[in-house]
Amino acid sequence: MKEHPPFGTAPIRCGRTRCSWRGYETDLKKVPGTIGGLRCTRNACPTCGCDSYSFMTAGEIKARERKQRAQAHKES
Repeated sequence: MKEHPPFGTAPIRCGRTRCSWRGYETDLKKVPGTIGGLRCTRNACPTCGCDSYSFMTAGEIKARERKQRAQAHKES
């Protein structure tokens, strides 16, 4: 089984196909939920509220960094 990186260190993307949110596990929003009738909190996408996510691949990380550099250059 593949090991996950330490919490909050690796970039993630929302599990919903049409959502374009990218960030880290620490950026997820805490929302109330239930598991088997017990109340709890769960982590969800701050944009669409989806509670699933996946770690970004190396190619996605490079593309995200290029996009951020282009936006920073455009603002300067």
